[in-house]
Amino acid sequence: MKILKGNPDGNGSCLGHCGDTFRELVDIWEELGLCEVAESPDCFCWVEECGDILLYDFPRVDDRSIPKFRHGIFGNTIPHFENCHPWIFWARSPRLLMEARKTPLLGYKDREIESIFLGKIENNIQHENRRNQDWTTAGIEVFNCPVDTPGPDHYPFTKEEYLEHLRHSKFGLALAGYGPKCNREIELLGMGVVPLFAPGVDNTYYEPLKENVHFFWVSSPSEVKKVINSVSESQWQEMHEAGQDWYNRNASPEGSYELTKTIVDNLRNLK
Repeated sequence: MKILKGNPDGNGSCLGHCGDTFRELVDIWEELGLCEVAESPDCFCWVEECGDILLYDFPRVDDRSIPKFRHGIFGNTIPHFENCHPWIFWARSPRLLMEARKTPLLGYKDREIESIFLGKIENNIQHENRRNQDWTTAGIEVFNCPVDTPGPDHYPFTKEEYLEHLRHSKFGLALAGYGPKCNREIELLGMGVVPLFAPGVDNTYYEPLKENVHFFWVSSPSEVKKVINSVSESQWQEMHEAGQDWYNRNASPEGSYELTKTIVDNLRNLK
C-alpha cells in the first residue's frame, strides 16, 4: 500500500502539521517495510492517489476546507456521511511510545500511583472540555492540567517523563481534547493503564473499546474514586490484558497498519 503523506507546505486551506501523531506513525510503517510513502501534493494524507481514499488525521473537521474524496477514514471527528468511516487513533509521539513499550509493563502491585491525569490546556476548546467540571476534586492522585502559558504553572513534564508516570499508574483519567478523542487514550492503553473516560470522550473507532472490559465511564468527578475502589486486583489485571490485546490490534505500529489496510481493502470493494 502506498501512502501519500500530507505536506504542511502544500496547496489548500490547511493549518500546519508538525509531523508528529499519525504522520510519525506513517514514518514508522515505512521503516518497518510495511508500506511505501510519498509526499502528497496537499496537506492531507491519501492512499495511492489524491481524491480517492482520504486518511484524515486532523482533530476536527470544522477548522479547514477538506478536499473531495471517494471515501474518507477519520481518526478523530467523524462526519455523518455515508462515505465517512471510523478508523484508528494514535499517540502524540508514536515513536516514544513504541520505545517505552520495549521495557516490560508493570503489574498491579508494582504501579504505585493509583490514578493520574497529566495534560494541559492549549486552546479555548480544550478549556471548555477540561474545565467544564472541576476534575481537581476527583481525588486523582497525580493531577496536573495547567493553561499552557509561560510561568511557574507551566506544564512541567517532558514527553518521556509523562510516559514513565503512566507506566507506574493503575488508572488514568481521559478528558476530551481539541477533538473528541485525545492522544491520551492511546497512551494510557499503550502503557497498560486502565482508562476512566469522562463525558465528551469519543469511542468511535473501527473496533470500539468495550465498557468494563477496556475502560470505565465516569460521568462526574465524584464517580472517580467510587469506580476505582470497586475494582479488584484481578479485575484490573483482566482489563489491563484486554487493553493490551486491543492496543496490539489497533494502535501498535504493526496492528495499526494492518487494520488500516483492512479498512482500505474493504472500501476498495465498495462501488
